Amino acid sequence: MDTTRIGKRGTFVIPVKLRQRFNIKEGDLFLAEEREDGILLRPAVAMPVEIYTPERKAEFFLNNAVSKEDYDAACEEIRAMGLDPAKIPHTEDVSRDALPSRAEMNQQWEAIRKKLSKRTESSRRHA
Repeated sequence: MDTTRIGKRGTFVIPVKLRQRFNIKEGDLFLAEEREDGILLRPAVAMPVEIYTPERKAEFFLNNAVSKEDYDAACEEIRAMGLDPAKIPHTEDVSRDALPSRAEMNQQWEAIRKKLSKRTESSRRHA
């Protein structure tokens, strides 16, 4: 066990053996937690946070549209933000004309459900 001293601003030096053992480097972050028997120091992780610009949010809206109605709603939202949807760069394959209508999507989902239902019935009969 090594002894260390508290500096003027509350700083203290972690002995070199412990820094090497726990791979502690200058600038690393720690959480200081009060305990009954003292202070517990634990490594902390800081994750950078991206602050989205209105243009980036508009791009998300357009890229996540799955139907013509979704795309139209995204465009309305973008206009409400004071932006022109036509000037927002977004994924090439997301254009209103290429998207199905909500009714067409519902038909596609219904066909998928029927197909899955037939497979389930078939597997039950063979079991």
